[in-house]
Amino acid sequence: MAHDSGPIWGTLDPFVEDGPILGRKVANTGFLRALLTADPFAQYHFFLPDMHSGAALESFVRSVRPGAASKIRFLPRTALPEYLASTTYHCFHLSDCLTHQGFLAAVRNRLARNVFPITGVTHSLSYARYGQSFAQHVWAGATARDCIVATSRAGAAVVREELAALREHCGAPAPQVDVVPLGVWRDEFAEIGREGLPDDLAGKTVFLVPGRISPYSKMDLLPLLRAFQRLRRGGTELGGVCLVLAGSPDEGASLPGTLTNLAANIGLRLVVVRCPDDGTKKALLGRADVVVSLADNPQETFGLTLLEAAAAGKPVIASDYDGYRDLVVHGKTGFLVPTADSGEVGDVSLLAPLLYDTAYHLWLAQDVAVDVGELAASLGVMLRPEVREEMGRTAREHSAAFDWPAVIGRYLALWERLGAEPAPAPGEGESRHPLALDHGRIFRSYPTRRLWDEDMLEMTDLGRAVYRGKDFPVVYAGVEGRVDLELMRMVLVWTRHPVDWASLRARADGHPAATATVMWMLKGDLLRLSPER
Repeated sequence: MAHDSGPIWGTLDPFVEDGPILGRKVANTGFLRALLTADPFAQYHFFLPDMHSGAALESFVRSVRPGAASKIRFLPRTALPEYLASTTYHCFHLSDCLTHQGFLAAVRNRLARNVFPITGVTHSLSYARYGQSFAQHVWAGATARDCIVATSRAGAAVVREELAALREHCGAPAPQVDVVPLGVWRDEFAEIGREGLPDDLAGKTVFLVPGRISPYSKMDLLPLLRAFQRLRRGGTELGGVCLVLAGSPDEGASLPGTLTNLAANIGLRLVVVRCPDDGTKKALLGRADVVVSLADNPQETFGLTLLEAAAAGKPVIASDYDGYRDLVVHGKTGFLVPTADSGEVGDVSLLAPLLYDTAYHLWLAQDVAVDVGELAASLGVMLRPEVREEMGRTAREHSAAFDWPAVIGRYLALWERLGAEPAPAPGEGESRHPLALDHGRIFRSYPTRRLWDEDMLEMTDLGRAVYRGKDFPVVYAGVEGRVDLELMRMVLVWTRHPVDWASLRARADGHPAATATVMWMLKGDLLRLSPER
C-alpha cells in the first residue's frame, strides 16, 4: 500500500542532539527549523535508531514549529525497507555525510520505489578516521543523484580531493559535490541586549574572539597578541582597547592565564569569559566593536561565529583560511589575513591514525602561519570608528545571502536538480556495498550446515497446537518486522505433510518475509526438518 500524499522528505537523523553546544549541533538544528518553517513538503519521515532521539526531536518541533508536527512521522529505522518499497520520496537528507550516506544508497538501489536523491552535509573533515568514512561513497552503486553538500568552497575542495584519492585506488564512481552554506537567523541578531557584561568594558574598543580557547582544536591566539604587540611598538596606544576571549578552554589548560600575563606585559587589557551561555555570548557580540577569528586548525570548515557577527552588523578580522573566505568580503565587511603552510606534513598523516585527535591537529595547526604584520595592520585600521561602522553596515547587508530561508531555497533547488539527473531504474542499481559485511557469505562456516532446496519441512506438534489456537508463539521485540504471523499460519497449513524448501518458497510467491519466518518457525519448534530428503 502506497504512503504517498505529496512530496515527502526523508532522513535517518534526528538533527537534534543533547549535550554541550557545538557548531555542528547549532547548524543541524538551524537547518531543521528552517526547513520546517519553509514547510515545502507534505510529510517528513524520520527513520530513527531509538525512541530517545524521537522524544528529543518531537519536543524540539513542538517548541519551534508546532504547526508542522502533524506532518512529521517518527519511524523506527527497521521500517525503512517497507517504506522505501511503498513510498515515492522526493529526497533523503542526512545531517552528516560521513555516517550512513553510501550505505543508504545501497538500500535505496535495491529496495526503493524510486531512485531519489540522497544528500549529506559536511562538518569537520580532518579526523584521521574519516578516510574510512569517505570510502563508503566511492563504489559501483553511487549515482548522479547522490551528492555531498559542502558548506564552503574550501570544504568542497577537500571532499573532491578525498574522493579523487579514493578513486585512484578503486576506480569506482563517486557522488557529486556541491556547495550550500550554513545559515543564520538574521532577525535574531538585529537587536542584541548587553546585560550582564563586565563593567570594565565600558568606554573600550572591544575586540571579541568567540569560540574555543584552544590551539588544539580551534586557533592559536599568540599571533593575535603578537600583532597587538607590534601596534604598541609602532606607537599605537592600547589603553582604550580590550580583547575579550569568550569560549571554553581545554580542560586543565593554563593557556588563558598565559595569555592574560602576556597581554599585561604589552599593555593590553584582556578579559576571559569562560564557557559563556547563549545569553552572554549574544550580549558580548552586541557590545563588541570588532570580531576576530584566526582559525588555523583544519577541524574548522565553515565559521558560524563569523556569520553571526555579520548578522549583528559587526566587522570581522579573520584568517584567510578554510570557509572563512566565503564569509568575509575583504576590505568591505572586514579583513582576511593571509595564511601559509608548508604542505610537508606527510609524517603527520602517517601517524595520525595512531594518535589522539588533539595531538595531530595541533601539529597540523602549527604548520599554518598567520601573517602577523598584515594582522597588525588590520587591527590598526579597525581602531578607526568610521571604518568599523561602515564595514558593520555592509556586513549586515551581506549576511542576507546566508539567512536560513535563503539557504533552504538553495537546498530545494539542489534536490530538484539532482532528481532530474540520470539514474538506474528502481531495483537495477548496484546494491552490494563492498564495505558492508555480507553476513551470509562471511559467516557460512559457523552453523553445521545450511537449509537446502531439497530439505523437507513439516509441522511439529507445537505447530499444530499454535495453528489450532491452543498455544502461542513467542516473538521478541525487534523481530516482529521480519516475521509475518499470517504467513506463519499459511506455512503451517502447507507443512501438514512434508514439503521441500524449494516448493515451500514457491508457494510463498516471493513473500519478503518467507525465509525469515520459516527459520524463526524452525527455531521455535513450529517446524522441523524431516529425515526424508
